[in-house]
Amino acid sequence: MDFYIFACQHRIPQEWRPPLTPDRIGGNSIRLIQLPCSAKLGTVFLLRPFEKGIDGVLVMACEEKACRSLEGSRRARARVREANAVLKEIGMGDGRILIKQESGNQQPDFIRALEELSARVSESGATQKGSITQ
Repeated sequence: MDFYIFACQHRIPQEWRPPLTPDRIGGNSIRLIQLPCSAKLGTVFLLRPFEKGIDGVLVMACEEKACRSLEGSRRARARVREANAVLKEIGMGDGRILIKQESGNQQPDFIRALEELSARVSESGATQKGSITQ
C-alpha cells in the first residue's frame, strides 16, 4: 500500500531526518513529509494525496500537553476529523487518515501506527488511483 506520513519535526526519528527519510516501511511505500508543526497541516493537504491514489495518510503530532505551539496538536486533530468526514461523504470511508498524538520520536511508534493504518485501509479496501476525483 502507499501512504503519506505528515509529521511534526519534533516527532521524526533522528535517523530519518531529511534527506535520509525511508521510502518503504513494513512493505508499504511511504512518503514522509516533515512539518514545522502539525498545525500547519490544512484539511486540503490531508485530502490531496488521495487524488494521486494514496491509500492512507498518517499524521504524527505531539501530545496536546506537550505541543510547543499550544494549539498545534488540537488543530491537527480537528483537521483530521474534518478530512475523514469528507472521505466518508464521497464513499471512501472515514478511517483512511489516522492521527497519532504521543510524545517521543521513535521508529517503533511510526511502525505501529502504519500497521494500524494499514489494517484500517485493508478493511475498507485499497484506493484506486485517482478515485477521489472521479
